[in-house]
Amino acid sequence: MMLMPALVLMAMSHNAAPSVIALAEGATAAETTAARELSTYPGKMTGRAWPVIPETRASSRRDAIWVGPTAQASAAGLRAGSLRAEEWVVRSTPRGLVVTGGRPRGTLYAAWHLLERLGVRWWTPCDETVPRIRNPRLTGLNLRGEPAFRYRDVYMVEDPGADRWCARNRLNRNGDRPIGAELGGAMDYGPPYHVHTFYNYVPPGEFFASHPEYFAEVGGKRTGENAQLCTTNADVRRLMLERLRAYIAQSRAEAAKTGSPASMVYSVSQNDWGGFCECAQCKAAAEREGGYAGPYIDLANYLADGIRNDYPDVAIDTLAYFMTQKPPRSVRPRDNVIIRLCDTGSNFARPITDPANKAFRDHITSWANIAKRLRIWDYAVTYCPHSVLPFASAQTYPLDFRFYRDHNVEGVFTEHEYSMSGDMRDLKLWLMARFLEDPNLDYAAALREFTDGYYGAAGAVIRIYLSELQAAQEKAGSFIGMGSGPISFIHLTPSFVARAHELFDRAERAVAGKPDMLHRVRVARLSLDRATLALARRLNAQLGSASCPWDRDAVARRALETWLTEIDRRVAPAKRESERAAARREIETLAAVRLNLPLPEPFRGLPAGSVQDHAAETFRNFADQARVVQDAEAETGTASRFEIPDAELAKYALPIPWGTYDTVGLRGVVSARIAPEAIPGPGYHWYRLPACKVGTADYVWFFWSWIIQCDLSDGGGDLHEVHARIKFEGPAFPHGKPDQRNAISVERIVAVRKR
Repeated sequence: MMLMPALVLMAMSHNAAPSVIALAEGATAAETTAARELSTYPGKMTGRAWPVIPETRASSRRDAIWVGPTAQASAAGLRAGSLRAEEWVVRSTPRGLVVTGGRPRGTLYAAWHLLERLGVRWWTPCDETVPRIRNPRLTGLNLRGEPAFRYRDVYMVEDPGADRWCARNRLNRNGDRPIGAELGGAMDYGPPYHVHTFYNYVPPGEFFASHPEYFAEVGGKRTGENAQLCTTNADVRRLMLERLRAYIAQSRAEAAKTGSPASMVYSVSQNDWGGFCECAQCKAAAEREGGYAGPYIDLANYLADGIRNDYPDVAIDTLAYFMTQKPPRSVRPRDNVIIRLCDTGSNFARPITDPANKAFRDHITSWANIAKRLRIWDYAVTYCPHSVLPFASAQTYPLDFRFYRDHNVEGVFTEHEYSMSGDMRDLKLWLMARFLEDPNLDYAAALREFTDGYYGAAGAVIRIYLSELQAAQEKAGSFIGMGSGPISFIHLTPSFVARAHELFDRAERAVAGKPDMLHRVRVARLSLDRATLALARRLNAQLGSASCPWDRDAVARRALETWLTEIDRRVAPAKRESERAAARREIETLAAVRLNLPLPEPFRGLPAGSVQDHAAETFRNFADQARVVQDAEAETGTASRFEIPDAELAKYALPIPWGTYDTVGLRGVVSARIAPEAIPGPGYHWYRLPACKVGTADYVWFFWSWIIQCDLSDGGGDLHEVHARIKFEGPAFPHGKPDQRNAISVERIVAVRKR
């Protein structure tokens, strides 16, 4: 974004300040909102709102703010249609102040930039700063700008008022949540959805029975379940083009009704699983192009060619994701095809320019050499329980976004969920929006602006915490990726956790007399509190005989109180009870983890430090399909138990797999199957994997669904034997009783370093 100087704010006599807002004839809903914002916020600042009147009633005035494509804007050389969609201008003229821009969002952006220059800030959907200015005078303005990226999207801000917060901070999409026409609308994808759309275009339920050849051939058999399409099939292509054209027509009709901008981008992209077609034609195309990106880009080109003449402004968006991440050898995307690159393997704690992230950096540069238009699918979350724990990442935004901007990237989509408990999410979202608009901003200045503005007197201490957090993770060499669980946060050592709590104690004291500020500081602390609980057993082991420098029960009480208060403040009433229940369940479960369990009997004679012992309270149980329960047969008294639905019994029939996975290398390390004959009798028994190396961030998984997982401690890359104590119950398993529910329980996992 380019800005031209300059702005001066001065106190002056009442009659020289702006007194009315003159709104353009034929103003759009968004331009009307811009005028209202310029009336409302000066009213909050001065106690006297500037009224909004039609420009025709202000034609003789010299004290107006002229909003939208007014005659005064045209007289200043800013004619309607000459400005790009999000380009904005604020300019002083002899007749007053012109605030205008392109459609649909430019005038809104001009208004919001003007208000920000007056000191207004929208920190979160619930929190704003509006300064008191007795008589604002705006002189010598010549401001002009445009966001660096055409598409700026976060998935997603869910607080009430999130659409307005996103728009005010110049995000032009908010995941699946709408931004209405009165806020400029969104840079939305057209139907059917913005990603993973193959089965939307060709649903298996509609076509598989009659046309199995439309679907992927996997292992010599056509399948319509958890697979892809046969993208080289001519009939599939014709059908997809027909439906694409229908989706475009549908989208344009809906836009005309609502007044929102019509969608200009349509996703035609692979499903979110494997199952790529192995038929002779698809396999030959993939081999010829060095991977499945070849036939998939060829499909996108076919569709792009099929709509270009009728819809020259529409683009097709497709993924470079896992099996399609590598660019094809010879196929080149059309100019109306967008490649969306998914950053599935980077270290979020490091910028794209860091050697650790060379693989994704190389993907970007390779695609930039052959594609005119790129978008990034980024991740700011870890998809494991207790996401997201403390790690410094905001400092990477300007470096990342500048690199993207310089390599054909027109937009960024970031998955950034967990608004209640995610690490410093308010700060990170605000900074992300700032740098998506202008990657050239100074990071230190932007950080100071938010921390001082949002945390008040605690801001300086929070900056110290963030600096020390970044230094700790760099010293530890932490790798935080999309699959990282608590065990990956190796920088959270007892000494750092103690120091972090000391800093937050100081921050709380600094704002002790201001309840709102104190709550904001405690929300910033919530991720640290949750980490202190989630890593309690590891931290306790690292402390050894030293006394614990924090009170675990007090941490749990503070975390739960803060979390529940934030839920009441920022969650819609209909969702509050379920959110509160989930918060209680997490904190109470973590607070109950036993810190000192005796080793299981078979491992008690092994050398000190050679045994990792993990009980069920620390397992990951996805989507509550398995749950930690009391179990009198378990040595520890608890187990992670999965009661198998009758409809899924076949999927969990023996032999059943388990193994370990490396979240840094994104690869399976070792696996084995438990066969019926391996179960010696009822109750719990130990089972063992083949010896394997255990790195800094590996975990054990169970069953084909991986719904039970357990993080292993840092094994230093050494060889380990991994053991699990498992019980099979019910008539579906050997030794199970007819009156039992079919269930699998895992109570304990032990990893033994091999000398």
